[in-house]
Amino acid sequence: MSIVRNKIFITSNKQDTSSLQFVKDLFKQSKTPFPEKPVEERLKETKGDVTGVCIPYKLDTKYYTANVDIWLDEIEKQETMMAYSENEEVAKSIDAFVFIYYEDGLKSINWWLPFLEVSEPGIRMCIGYDQATEEMNDWCLSNGFDYVDMNEEKTGTPMDKVGIELALDILQTNMWDGMIRKSNNNITEEEEELDLIREIQELQLHKEEKEDYDELDLPSQSEINEMREKLFGSLDGEEDELDNTFQMLQSMREHGKTLSDQERRKMAAQVALSFAAQLGI
Repeated sequence: MSIVRNKIFITSNKQDTSSLQFVKDLFKQSKTPFPEKPVEERLKETKGDVTGVCIPYKLDTKYYTANVDIWLDEIEKQETMMAYSENEEVAKSIDAFVFIYYEDGLKSINWWLPFLEVSEPGIRMCIGYDQATEEMNDWCLSNGFDYVDMNEEKTGTPMDKVGIELALDILQTNMWDGMIRKSNNNITEEEEELDLIREIQELQLHKEEKEDYDELDLPSQSEINEMREKLFGSLDGEEDELDNTFQMLQSMREHGKTLSDQERRKMAAQVALSFAAQLGI
C-alpha cells in the first residue's frame, strides 16, 4: 500500500507555543477558520504540550484544493529525532518540513538531517523569528531550505511576499498527494491574463513613482527574453498546462533560494514580464 504524502511537520528548537502560533497565522493568512475547540481540548490532555497535536488543513489555491494534516512536535533530544528517521511510514508521509528557528537553533536543525534524507520532503522551510546569522543563511542554502524572515517588512515592490504570506505561498507550490485540480471552467484563460495585466500595471506604476529608474532595477528586455526562453522554450502544446505551471513555480522557487532579496524581487519582475511577452500583452 502506497503512503500518502500529505503531512506538514512543524517543529522548533524551543519548547513553547511558537509552532502553534505559526499555524494560527497560517490559517489567518489563508482566511481559513482555525479549529480552536478540538485543539484546546487536545492541549488540555497534554497539559499545554503541543507535541502530537494534529490539525487538519485545507489548501485552497486558484489551481487546486488539497486536504493535509499539520503535525506539531517540539523535540529537544537527538535520540527522539533519530527515532523519527527509523519510522519510514511516518517519514515518507511528510512532504513539508517546517523548522521554527530561534537563536542557537542551528545545532537542533542539524539533528534533523538524517530524518530529511529518509523523508525527502518537497518543501523544506525555516521560519525565523530571530535575526538569522550568516552561518544560518549559508546552512539553508546548502541544505535546500527556504528561509522566511518573519520580521521582514514589505518594501512596496509589486509581487514581493514576506513573512507568513511568503510561507503560505511556498506551501502552495507543492504537488500534494490527493490534490484535486480545479476545472478550467473556474479558471479561464481570460482571468489569468487579467491577473497578469494587473501585475504588469503595478510594476509600471511602481516604476513611474520612482525618480531614479536604477533604484527600481527592473529587468532589461534581454533579461526578459532570457527568462521567457527558460519558462516557455521547451514547452509543447500537448503537455498539461497545470503541470507546466507547477513545474515552473517549483523551478523558480528553487532558484530563488540562491538569490539575495534584491535579486529575488528582480526575478519576480522578470517572470511576470516574460509571461506578458508570451501572451502578447
